[in-house]
Amino acid sequence: MIKITHATAPLFQYKNTNERLEMTTTKKQTPDVERQSHLPLALALIIGIVLGFLVDRVLPIGTNQNDQLNARIASYISANPEAIETALIALNVERNQNARLQAVNLLMAGDDKTILGNPDGDITIYEFSDYNCGYCKRAFGDVMDILKTDGNIRLVIKEYPILAESSVDAARLALHAAEAGQFENVHQKLMQWRGSITNAMLEDLATTHGITSFSINNRNSDPVMALVNRNYDLGQQLKIDGTPAFIIGGDIYPGAIGKDAITKAVEKARAAANAS
Repeated sequence: MIKITHATAPLFQYKNTNERLEMTTTKKQTPDVERQSHLPLALALIIGIVLGFLVDRVLPIGTNQNDQLNARIASYISANPEAIETALIALNVERNQNARLQAVNLLMAGDDKTILGNPDGDITIYEFSDYNCGYCKRAFGDVMDILKTDGNIRLVIKEYPILAESSVDAARLALHAAEAGQFENVHQKLMQWRGSITNAMLEDLATTHGITSFSINNRNSDPVMALVNRNYDLGQQLKIDGTPAFIIGGDIYPGAIGKDAITKAVEKARAAANAS
């Protein structure tokens, strides 16, 4: 899998169609920063639990409850500092799960035209890919074989051009091809291309397949950039930091995981769907 790092593989993202291309890199919070940001919530959670316990079971009637409560809470936290870390971990796990679920729901709600395989298939594979990604090209053959063998899989390509400016232009061409009903042909040619992706190569491909809406020179004003940016947002919400990445049955599988692993993931998703 090609992965975004600060030293290599820049993430090219358009803030909007009127701005020039900007290079940004994803940054992850360190554990210390995360702990500091969630500390007040964790303390509130712990204090709430201790408060309920003390009020219900410990505080004697007729005493100064506030003073005793404060003292006992302070004593509990001092004696059990690991409770804060436990609460933080649980809070982060829950938030991450909720955020991923929301992102997956948005992913499934998309009105995608970059579809291969059976458009009415009972299982959908979402693939985040970049046409300059060697691992994506390696996975392409495996995925195509699975589509032919199974016959009941819907493959949605999420154009995720993170490696170079030529990746962005190739993604734009593919999206225009989808609008013209030529996505499968253009996607296949781009995935099988082994040389550098150049402006001339993309223009020739557009001409060959009659894609008149594509222009190599209108990147900033190209309306399909809204779809590219939407994919960037989804990828970041799903914490996809490299290509390829597959989402099957709500589970994320990073990297060129191979034909057997994809087949097993499909079987798992199909079994879960049939059981529900």
